Amino acid sequence: MALSEDHKPNRSDERKRIENAGGVVIWAGTWRVGGVLAMSRAFGNRLLKPFVVAEPEIQEEHVNGDLECLVLASDGLWDVVENEEAVSLAKTEDLPESAARKLTEIAYSRGSADNITCIVVQFHHDKTG
Repeated sequence: MALSEDHKPNRSDERKRIENAGGVVIWAGTWRVGGVLAMSRAFGNRLLKPFVVAEPEIQEEHVNGDLECLVLASDGLWDVVENEEAVSLAKTEDLPESAARKLTEIAYSRGSADNITCIVVQFHHDKTG
């Protein structure tokens, strides 16, 4: 289950927010805020601060015994690896660190040109009670 949607500047709601703030979305190999940043929400981009916000979209989900793992990653992974594939690959590793490393290496081998950050959380549920 995807717990978020990519904050890309060509998403209609994000583009509208950016343009309403006085920014522009330009095609430069991919859609970019001001022709520079391929994400419409980020931390610490001082030059684009009026248009690129760090405000998250928040979603709550109940964690039950069916949840095996959670993959948290930057767009460097998600640009080249689909959600289902990431979870399937992560579940093949015994350690979360190994799963994160494997996903990062796969994204790099597929030519991801962006920051590739990945954290895998494995859930171990008490099956006795």
